[in-house]
Amino acid sequence: MRAARISVAAVFILLLVGGSAAYARPETISLVMTGEVLSVSSQSYSIQGGQLVSGSILGSPVKPWNSVLHYGLTASVSGLSATGSATFDLSTSLSHGLHEEVKGTVTIVGMTPAVSLPLGCTGAGCTGAIPALFNGVALVTVSSGNSVQTLTLGMAFESAYLNPFGGPILFESSGNEVVVIASYSQAGIQLAGVQMGGAVSGSAGGKSVTGSFGMVISSSENLRTGMEKDKGSIAFLGMSDPSLNAAGSFSGYSTIPWGTHSPCTGFPPGTCNQTGLVSYGVFSQTTTSGGTISGQYATQWSVPAVGFESSVSAILTSSQWHH
Repeated sequence: MRAARISVAAVFILLLVGGSAAYARPETISLVMTGEVLSVSSQSYSIQGGQLVSGSILGSPVKPWNSVLHYGLTASVSGLSATGSATFDLSTSLSHGLHEEVKGTVTIVGMTPAVSLPLGCTGAGCTGAIPALFNGVALVTVSSGNSVQTLTLGMAFESAYLNPFGGPILFESSGNEVVVIASYSQAGIQLAGVQMGGAVSGSAGGKSVTGSFGMVISSSENLRTGMEKDKGSIAFLGMSDPSLNAAGSFSGYSTIPWGTHSPCTGFPPGTCNQTGLVSYGVFSQTTTSGGTISGQYATQWSVPAVGFESSVSAILTSSQWHH
């Protein structure tokens, strides 16, 4: 699922390709970076909504045009665990002037992964994940006319990460006592300690170069608008020319492209779509020899957005000048 999108766009920044005293004048750097998300230290999710698309209460369908829905969720993810809380309140008008209402308070106790990290891991080899569903235990009250029922239900909330631009997303109880598909009015994700890595190849100062890179990124994403801000650090390592090893920082932004989604399996139609990502930004680096690199990057992510390829153009200025 979309999960992997993990934004950390800047990742491309790898332009680090450092400079060295061997260069007599500013030189052009042109690189292609390929990599993937390796791990995420912490993730924070929030969502509020919304407009009912469809739903049911105790097996009876609820009409969207005759109903009012309010819901919200906050959750934190660390490694393979998730904690948080959610609330929902759905009221609808019945015949003869009667009303039905279902209200719930949910304690989030875990998650169902959309993507496990590092990519390709299984079992104990997985150290983290991007959630598809937040799972919890709900205390639910159903009121219909003069009848009131109190239920304790297992519930799952789809992460808005899987369906940007306002949804719709799904939340339901394990026995389908409560089923809601609804849009959302606000949703955001804060990511910290996102680690990425991969390979780099290209040219620097007219020489062919290869090597690897590592990055640590923080990002803030508005899922309603599909926009993300990125910043972080990057190191260029094990370059074929050791004088090109470098480190520095970057900043940029990412956007979720419209019309480039792929439906997820196991979800009702329209409630989950895998999406890609495009990222742009600038960077500044210092090489091990004291030179500097500055430039820009443009990155295209896969669908789902867990892998990427980045094009980098930069100028390398040596710490020494030859006359």
